Amino acid sequence: MNTPVIAAFARLARENTAPLRFLEGQKTRISRTMHALEYNALYDEIVVGSPLTQTILTFRGGAGGEEPPIRVIQGPKTQIQGTDYDGNDKIALDQVNGEIYLPSATAGGAGKGVILVFDRMANGDVAPKRILGGPDTGFTFPTAKGQGFPNVAVDATRNLLAVATGGQIRIFDRTASGNARPLRTITGGGGQVKINAPNGMIIGSCQGGSICAWSIEDTGAVGPRFKIPAQQITGVGFSGLAINPVHKEIILPSGSRNVIITFYWPEIFG
Repeated sequence: MNTPVIAAFARLARENTAPLRFLEGQKTRISRTMHALEYNALYDEIVVGSPLTQTILTFRGGAGGEEPPIRVIQGPKTQIQGTDYDGNDKIALDQVNGEIYLPSATAGGAGKGVILVFDRMANGDVAPKRILGGPDTGFTFPTAKGQGFPNVAVDATRNLLAVATGGQIRIFDRTASGNARPLRTITGGGGQVKINAPNGMIIGSCQGGSICAWSIEDTGAVGPRFKIPAQQITGVGFSGLAINPVHKEIILPSGSRNVIITFYWPEIFG
């Protein structure tokens, strides 16, 4: 397929299953290399980060065809900034408090960046409501292509924020801003990160292409409570992570292999 699309599949789709619908075309404003996509189940919305245009697009959950976004965050006031080699490839939602989190580069040069927080209903050239960043946060931003921006997950139940960065998961107060220090740090996890808020489990990528789970109350060099050696089992390296608490599943996409693999993992949702 020559044009960028967002394809929607049935949850139980298997090999060579056709999508249920496509979202594509000029009016959608989607572009090549969209690595950041989240679904807001509370409001039935799809939120997409567009690195090439430094934009956050929000669509109806059932959008299809050449349907325009219902909201667009873009412009100099937003302070959204990529780099020549990467950027704006992570996004997170706080459905309860109505916020969008976007790690972004800054004008300070390579390796510099912040986490921008926007109101869910923000539209147009609007400033973020909070900015979290500075040397005390411990955030690690890339200096070369492929290193990856920090990844963010929100626990609205406990008012906590988990940021996976530099091989660590750093836990902050949800409303932290400026050059804030983390409340605690879990070492050994980085890359992808999600939170199952009902039981406070952090699910994230860990050493060897595995997926691990910690308690959000853990701190220091603690081993994971649970672990799946996903890459060893499947032979596939993963570029993303989603969780489906309703069906007790984790979903792992691979951009290099163009596959989506689902594990049933009831232990982390118990």
